[in-house]
Amino acid sequence: MKKREKTVKGPFKKIKKLVRWTKRKCTPPAEFLRAGRPGGMIMCALLGMQFLYALVTSSLAGVIPPFVLCLISLALIVAGSELAALILKLFFHGNHRSQTYFCAGFIGLMAANYAATMDENIDAAVIMNFLMVLAVDLIGRIVWAFVRKRKFRQVFGYVVFALSAMYFGLYAAFLNYDNFGENRISFYLDGVTADDVQSVEGFDTYLKAGPHKVMTLDYGPSDGTDIKTERFDLSTFAEREGITGYMTGLTIDDTLEEAPVAGRIWYPEGEEQCPVFFIVHGNHDASTPSYLGYDYLGEYLASHGYAVVSVDENIVNELTSENDARAVLLLENIKAVLEENARTGSPVFNLIDPDKIAIGGHSRGGEMIATAYLFNSLEAYPDDGNERFDYNFNITSLVAIAPCVDQYMPGEHAVHIEDVNYLLIHGSNDQDVYSMMGSKQYNNITFSESSYDPEEPDEYHLKASVYCMGANHGQFNTRWGRYDIVSGASEFLNTANFISKEDQELIADAYIRVFLDQTLLGDNTYASLLYDNTPYLSALPGTVYVTDYMDSTFTRLCSFDDSVDLMSGDLENVEVNCAYMDRWHVTREMYGSGIEENYVLSCKWYETAEPEIHIMSSLTDLSSGGISFRIADMREDAGNNEPLTCKVKLFDMNGNSVITRMPVRVYPSLGVQLYKQDVLFGNYEFKHQMQTVTLTTDMFIGPPDFDYSTVCHIAICLDGTADGEVILDDVCCFEKRSAS
Repeated sequence: MKKREKTVKGPFKKIKKLVRWTKRKCTPPAEFLRAGRPGGMIMCALLGMQFLYALVTSSLAGVIPPFVLCLISLALIVAGSELAALILKLFFHGNHRSQTYFCAGFIGLMAANYAATMDENIDAAVIMNFLMVLAVDLIGRIVWAFVRKRKFRQVFGYVVFALSAMYFGLYAAFLNYDNFGENRISFYLDGVTADDVQSVEGFDTYLKAGPHKVMTLDYGPSDGTDIKTERFDLSTFAEREGITGYMTGLTIDDTLEEAPVAGRIWYPEGEEQCPVFFIVHGNHDASTPSYLGYDYLGEYLASHGYAVVSVDENIVNELTSENDARAVLLLENIKAVLEENARTGSPVFNLIDPDKIAIGGHSRGGEMIATAYLFNSLEAYPDDGNERFDYNFNITSLVAIAPCVDQYMPGEHAVHIEDVNYLLIHGSNDQDVYSMMGSKQYNNITFSESSYDPEEPDEYHLKASVYCMGANHGQFNTRWGRYDIVSGASEFLNTANFISKEDQELIADAYIRVFLDQTLLGDNTYASLLYDNTPYLSALPGTVYVTDYMDSTFTRLCSFDDSVDLMSGDLENVEVNCAYMDRWHVTREMYGSGIEENYVLSCKWYETAEPEIHIMSSLTDLSSGGISFRIADMREDAGNNEPLTCKVKLFDMNGNSVITRMPVRVYPSLGVQLYKQDVLFGNYEFKHQMQTVTLTTDMFIGPPDFDYSTVCHIAICLDGTADGEVILDDVCCFEKRSAS
């Protein structure tokens, strides 16, 4: 019996000895770290302060010196940590100050990370940021303990300090090093041959500054401006609420009740009756003169004979639900400028042709222009009939740069407008407006039924969009820059695959001028850029472009919007069918609130199928034009850069057929890495953008007696050698465009 007890107790004795040894060895390091708690608290407070400082700076920069803002942010972190420690002490007793400071540092770092990445890689972010706060806490503790106890032979301290400093250095390099990841633009352009990159004669010169000397002047209610204007009461349409509204009020002296009607004008010296382009910035910190950030566009267009007016709307920045106010303020600016244009003795007397007006906007301003166009034609404010409108300016064209959507919805409806020209520009690396939200507004612009008549240009309208890989949000404005969110969070953004600021500005210059030349001046010289930029690629920055296009010569055969019957087209006797598909159905494209979104046909197939989409109709006359459809390759494979393989067949009433291949590259879903953590963990965000394919009769190959006036069947034949998925929308026939 005694022998058995000895056998049982033996292992427990060894375990107890190990526990005692471990406790004996760990006690000095633990005491060492406890002695350094103040240093850890200081370091965690400084870490947590950074994000709060970024938030405060975005509203109060220019009002309070940065050093003072830094102290205010640090004081808030300390006060919050001490208050949390006091509450914990009341409920749980003991001293919890070091824990609350640790939490403050972790929460601040996670808040910055989340603000930048919006829930992407959040699990990995929690681990990375916890280790970072732990490293900072240990560094602070060890340094403080060394200074206080002077135990310079503390081996534990040296080892932990080295490991913590190493992680701190790696994390700091991660935040401050921008060249992350592979070049995704080069990856998708791989395979583009010299034949694909063509040159249109004269387009290089077209993109350079024009012959006119550019002059500028400022207008506004303040003293010292070139043109004195009145103020306008915006309080019906917006209000400053809460802390953000209060802080904005500290930055801006003007009130919403006396909003300034102000901006800058670029114009060609000595010219009269110029077409005019009004442009409005979006939301940004109120201390930045954002309206001056379109100087590159103003100087370029003015050198070619345009008047460009950039409207200052800082008065409504850093507010919410204010896009109706932005629209009204733009219309009041147009009113003031046109009144000056008609006033004898004004510096801009007779400068502008009031029948040639275009408006444009960036970010929230890009959404707002559709609302402004709507308000321009209304007699009353949709949300309060007591507020009357009387504008009715001759606005014919809209330009939206990286717009958002549905921030203002009149009467809780999406904004639908008709018979206006619309251009949409967006970038794949936009880290503010992540998706091409303007696509919803693009889809909600319609053209009334009319046939194209070159003698009646007022009845001809178009809408076009271009999606540029590598373009971000801020580089469209020279005052906003390369980072789309404030410092303190922007360090998590991946900017390695951006195109340059100069290239991004050149894209805006090119597309906006071609669009304005066509829609304001009737000059179609380079109009094909808007629907097929292939011939222009040698003059444009080298990147991936996905383009969308429709004009009032297009007649929809099927759009999938108005019925749950996916086999019925928009016109009578138009039928849709699919062959060799695993599944085909109608689904919704989500770009906004979910209200009045666009619907598309989704088709999925498996390997070895022969997938086809068939559109049958009564006799369709394509002899004077061709067909068009919008398509997107939905494959999400970061290693795939092969364009969609597709053939299109036409059948006439006699049973003859003709065939053609895609004239443009339809890229697979573009995999981008917007955040540095995407690169670290191999994650991609896939961009699914619709590419318009336009096919004229001269592109088809087949019997010479094929009758294009009696087309009764269109077949879109897809490559089934691998699994695939596409979405299709707006299958149309159209009339040919004539040169100017």
